[in-house]
Amino acid sequence: MQTSDPVLIGGVPLDAFFTFLLALVAFLFLGNLAYMLLRRALDGRASPGTAKWAAAILQYTVIIGGAYASARYLLAFDLTAVAASLGIIGIIVAVSSTQIIQNVLAGILITINRPVQLEEWIVVGELPSTGLCKVRDISFTTTILQGLDGGLVLMPNSSIIASKVINYSRGELQEIRVSLSVPVSADLAQVRGIALAAARDDQRIIQNLDRNGRSAVQDLFGLPYNRRLRSERPDLAHLEPAVQLVSVTDGWIKLTVRVWIKKFPQKDEIASRYLREVLGRLQAEGIPVKAEMS
Repeated sequence: MQTSDPVLIGGVPLDAFFTFLLALVAFLFLGNLAYMLLRRALDGRASPGTAKWAAAILQYTVIIGGAYASARYLLAFDLTAVAASLGIIGIIVAVSSTQIIQNVLAGILITINRPVQLEEWIVVGELPSTGLCKVRDISFTTTILQGLDGGLVLMPNSSIIASKVINYSRGELQEIRVSLSVPVSADLAQVRGIALAAARDDQRIIQNLDRNGRSAVQDLFGLPYNRRLRSERPDLAHLEPAVQLVSVTDGWIKLTVRVWIKKFPQKDEIASRYLREVLGRLQAEGIPVKAEMS
């Protein structure tokens, strides 16, 4: 009586091959489950970035370890032989995947240097930039940003490293500039008083930096990167509402009003409300005015 040889795929019995596929699916599920459970366990106990990376490391450890163990015992996988046989292929893949490697290395640098972290408000790049966005996720190759319009921006990690990044969450403050043009006959002291009074009446505009506020802002300039660039702490007086004369042209005096806020997503709303208030008060005093936001 003849016995039929088992069906082989690349020298591996068919039943062992399908068992390996089932084991691989199972470890993918276990890796995702481990990620979810660890994220929940660390939620509120560690920073979002720390929780995410710890969970991601556990996830990939489970998946890669499970895949290797399954291949080792089900497919008689020999790591040394496979590594030797795939050496040339590995070189070709590495050369053809330069962009991917750059993004992975950039992701590692972002993790180590932490120029941006989850839930921070940033602007990336020169004009046209991303606009003000919140960091939603940082993976090994991609950083996901969410703009004020709700859209998601998927940005390669290498772009974060290579571009100019403005981090408003680290600075805790954002500037609003309003340009006012009044006739040369206008009382500049009165105009200045009206602009500053409107700023004082808006609770969302920072008035005077108290000791705690000054310490928080000065901590920004005490970061290692900035300590290498500045030997002295900056004068923080310019962070309070101010009115500056810019130019005099064709019978009009141009002034710039500078105020600072902490509500980053509400910048346009705060600036619009402040501008309407200043215009209303100047017009009530009979002072002609031209205005624009910059």
